[in-house]
Amino acid sequence: MFNPRRVSKILIIIILILAFKLLLVNIDKPFWGHHDWNSAVYSNIARNYIRYGYLETKFGQVTNADLQDKKSFSYITHYPPLLPILISFSFKILGQTENSARLVPVIFSLILIFFLYQIGKELHSKMLGIFASMSVVLTPIFLYFGKLPVHDTIVPAVSVFGFWTYVKFIKTKKLKYYIFLLASVVIGGLINWSAFYLVVALCFHQLIADRKFREKKIFTLIPLSIGIFSIHLIHVHSLGIDSASAFSNLAERVNPYLTADLYGFSLIKYIKQELLLLRVYYTLPIFLGSFLFFLWFIYSFVKRNLTFAQTLVASFFVYGIIQIAVFSQLSFIHDYMIYYLLPFLILSFSLITFRILQNLRKKLLYPIVLVTILSFIFIDKLPFTNALLATSMHEKGYNAAKIIKSQIFPGEVAFVGSGSYKEFEEVFIAYYSERQVTYGEKLPENFESEIKLILRPKDHDALDNASKQLLNSKYIKHENNNFTWYEI
Repeated sequence: MFNPRRVSKILIIIILILAFKLLLVNIDKPFWGHHDWNSAVYSNIARNYIRYGYLETKFGQVTNADLQDKKSFSYITHYPPLLPILISFSFKILGQTENSARLVPVIFSLILIFFLYQIGKELHSKMLGIFASMSVVLTPIFLYFGKLPVHDTIVPAVSVFGFWTYVKFIKTKKLKYYIFLLASVVIGGLINWSAFYLVVALCFHQLIADRKFREKKIFTLIPLSIGIFSIHLIHVHSLGIDSASAFSNLAERVNPYLTADLYGFSLIKYIKQELLLLRVYYTLPIFLGSFLFFLWFIYSFVKRNLTFAQTLVASFFVYGIIQIAVFSQLSFIHDYMIYYLLPFLILSFSLITFRILQNLRKKLLYPIVLVTILSFIFIDKLPFTNALLATSMHEKGYNAAKIIKSQIFPGEVAFVGSGSYKEFEEVFIAYYSERQVTYGEKLPENFESEIKLILRPKDHDALDNASKQLLNSKYIKHENNNFTWYEI
């Protein structure tokens, strides 16, 4: 006997398995791809948690590459520490490998898919939930960034869970869902401040929702968010760092015109770029579907007959647009910031699709049309997806690190004769070499007593001629197709 409930459970399990299998593609690839700067940085911090211990670091995010006395620790303070702590747990269980680091965002990505399905059920039907979750799995942005160890691909999963608990709470008034909602804000807030966008979005929904869905307890999330942020400031202060360092790059991230000359920022260019990124990373059907939802929302607003589903999806838009609207400099140079719009784009696209198809007389056409749309999503930008998965723009930093690690011992120092490598490859060299590395385009005065290896990249051999002549005349020269190096 046909059982729709059982079929939906089987389908979501199949989708989760498919998502997991797709996210495993290149999961063991070295950290040298598009935006893998984050992978190297947070994996290095995670490794330091294991190397020094959580208490020795005071849960601070130590960025040093080689063994250091705790008095010499350098910290990242812009974000809370939960993400690298989770990666360190994965390292302890599975070993310090690339796939261990990427497993953390993979797990959160599966959580994202599951609770988008649950929200789709609450807004419309099990079929819409299945369609929405499957749509996510086929997009380039999910297939690449869904396994990137960075805050901005993990927080949305926690927030989507928070949205689901919110819907269940305001519908059932059960206390357990409110507790789950509080937990989502706390956990998300310990990963990144963007988790607080959830609080803004839910307060917005309380203002536009029908009276029967109003609940004053939602506004208690505001002081909770302030409390979490205050705990972070106290933690930073306990590390012996001025708490103001947590805000050190805030002005730059909020005001892109401070770095307009460097990045070529302009408001028109920014808007065009973000629209293009949405079109490419989410594919044409989802992009157009979300636009149609906007038109539908405006029409319903004018007619004063907004549905609960429309108001909640509008809240997802508020959640996703904050990052792009407020932190425009950050979003201009980091394309994955549009990941925060994923729940809105997927759910708005799914709702408008089912709205358009609701008048089909022959209901058997439903699955045929839906499968056709899903196929178009997958095919639309498949070459782009494959290109993303194959990116290796920082392979040269990885290769430089391998030479350094093989030639000198821990505690010894290497010198790379390229300012460009410091700017673009430093974090990759630090992570894979696990050695102290300095950079410059002229040999330091006391290099013979301080440095054990000098590396010259052939693609950017910026070392001055006098330094080159000294090295070639006094030390044995080694080289391969990419580098020249000298043991001092």
